[in-house]
Amino acid sequence: GGGLFVPEMRDPLGSSRPSLPQSKSQKRERAAAQLQAQQDFSSVPHSFVFHRGRGGRSLRQLVADVRRVMEPYTARALRV
Repeated sequence: GGGLFVPEMRDPLGSSRPSLPQSKSQKRERAAAQLQAQQDFSSVPHSFVFHRGRGGRSLRQLVADVRRVMEPYTARALRV
């Protein structure tokens, strides 16, 4: 049968295991990796997708599709 596939959500570092006690060096490495991921994310261009003028149902669907294609670097539920 058909259906919508939704991938499993993971944290930016790709870890899906439960949290365990960490050593000081592990905490430092994780903090450095999170900082690097945040800097990488902020350096990527972000965008808004919206239509101008009047448009019908097909234009709204096109805007929604383009937003999905450009994720995660575009506003998904932007209200115009």
